[in-house]
Amino acid sequence: MISIIILAVVLTLTPNSVFGRNAGLCIHNCAQCKQTFGPFFEGQRCAEWCIRTQGSTLPDCSELDSIADFLTKLE
Repeated sequence: MISIIILAVVLTLTPNSVFGRNAGLCIHNCAQCKQTFGPFFEGQRCAEWCIRTQGSTLPDCSELDSIADFLTKLE
């Protein structure tokens, strides 16, 4: 979680960059899903994937299709 926060700070230092805005949205949305689903949601993996795809598909906690790959079962 700390690495996500550090990455968010670094990327928001360039607010005019489209990639920076998308990365910020990626981190924000994944963090929001992590708060909602707790240990059932892989927030860091979500953010890394979203940033890697440059925010082409932003995760939305209310849209299961956009976050299904990051939900896990606790065993």
